[in-house]
Amino acid sequence: MVENVRSSNSVPALVIVALVMGLIIGFVFGLTLPSLVSSKSERVLAYEEVAAQSAVEEAAKLAVQRGFDSPEYDLVYKTLSGGELYDGPSLAQSMPIETKEVWLSWMRNNRNDSPFFLEERWKLAHDFVESSELRRPQDVRAFLLAPREHFVREQNLNLAYADTWLPIGFGATITDPDVVAMMTTTLDIKSGDRVLEIGTGSGYQSAILAYLTQEVYTIEIIKPLYIETDALYRDLEKSFPAYGSINRKLGDGYYGWEEYAPFDKILVTCSIDHIPPPLLKQLKADGIMVLPLGPPGRQYIMEVKKNIAEDGNITLTRRDVYNGLGVSFIPFRDETGASYSTSVPVEKKVISQ
Repeated sequence: MVENVRSSNSVPALVIVALVMGLIIGFVFGLTLPSLVSSKSERVLAYEEVAAQSAVEEAAKLAVQRGFDSPEYDLVYKTLSGGELYDGPSLAQSMPIETKEVWLSWMRNNRNDSPFFLEERWKLAHDFVESSELRRPQDVRAFLLAPREHFVREQNLNLAYADTWLPIGFGATITDPDVVAMMTTTLDIKSGDRVLEIGTGSGYQSAILAYLTQEVYTIEIIKPLYIETDALYRDLEKSFPAYGSINRKLGDGYYGWEEYAPFDKILVTCSIDHIPPPLLKQLKADGIMVLPLGPPGRQYIMEVKKNIAEDGNITLTRRDVYNGLGVSFIPFRDETGASYSTSVPVEKKVISQ
């Protein structure tokens, strides 16, 4: 009788095995579940966390810490004029890109780039040619001449040629290289075009533009970021003289740079839900503006062409360059840190580039 009681209360071996296996499977599933979530969704969340930072507050704090509030610092950099201006487009045109081997040989003999990153840069450019995000030979050359490794900031050097955005401090980011390529191609820049960039950021986009035209103008609103990138340019000019042709200033890009208007092309690298009227006014007839347009949390890269009829009426034509694929950019802010977008935030459905 006693043996029967013990037998009825014991747990069968199969049940114990099943429980152990269940625990193991649950533990493994718990560890691997994050990797099953869409990587693009993770990037949106991470980007929104970066964008949510108060760029103005962080900038003010770091300005004090690093001594960037010195009134003696030159907050407007104007380049040389006329024949003294370095001709980046001519350098780009002379660079052979028929094969990787020919290009690598030319780069080693004519440039001061770190050889460690050259093959990665070539591969990324080739990928963007395949995806049509780089279409014109001059855009490919400009991309191949711009050393992204100098602009991602030291903490992200190992990700210099990863196709992703990266934080650069001050609540700002360096844009995904594929988006940079697509926006550059869409501008259709010709040598001699006067190009205005809103949002200098890391300096990488302007570095590419400097090999497409000698007339590059860029504006940054975050003071310590402006000073950091300006200092980077000044240092890089020793090895890459084309960067000496980039005019740059600290200011609110919403109002453009009227002193040098009109511009053939305007590139906006921060998100907004409308086209800033001052920028539209400073865009030439038949000019092109490229910007991430849409409400907070959901933008699309738009090509806007300005057309002026014989009677003086202005019409705009718009094209979504990614055909419905959403992107995420840092908000377009004024000097107080407030966003220029007026729309009510919508549910996040954006697919980040």
